[in-house]
Amino acid sequence: MSDAAARPGSDPVSEAGRFDRLLAATSRAMAATGSLAILALVLLVDADILGRELFSAPVRGVSELLALAVVAILFLQLPETLRAGRLARSELLLGRLRVARPRAAQALEALVHAIGAALCLLLVVAVLPVLIESWREELYVGAVGDFTAPIWPVRLATIAGAALTGLIFARIAFGALGRALGSRP
Repeated sequence: MSDAAARPGSDPVSEAGRFDRLLAATSRAMAATGSLAILALVLLVDADILGRELFSAPVRGVSELLALAVVAILFLQLPETLRAGRLARSELLLGRLRVARPRAAQALEALVHAIGAALCLLLVVAVLPVLIESWREELYVGAVGDFTAPIWPVRLATIAGAALTGLIFARIAFGALGRALGSRP
């Protein structure tokens, strides 16, 4: 028996469990970050409204920050939405197929999630050079002298969210493929 096989927790099942727990913890942390960002935006908009109405002094850059934050929040919360099974989808075909041909339904489920993983990977590959450029060139939104905010954090959130969503898509695809082939319950 090899050393790896003799060590507790080194079997593939427990390794898969650890990977699933890591995915879950990471996606929850990103979703919580997105939720905190929403709260910060609500407070920022409230401060802007109060500043405009009470003091005739709006908070500078609110619209720019909102535009950036919406994209970041979407990608911060997307992995947990998928992992928790709350991503919108149509069950019409899959529901019928599950009844008539359960393994075919699992195979289709695997295919759909594999396509999702591939699209997320393409997004990561497409945004990575743009992230590097925005970091190197110190790109920002706003007007110098009034308000500026760097763009790179949003692009980083996009890459992180797309990468984690892609991993979760792949994990779901492998599980469905295993069920389709009859090697998993």
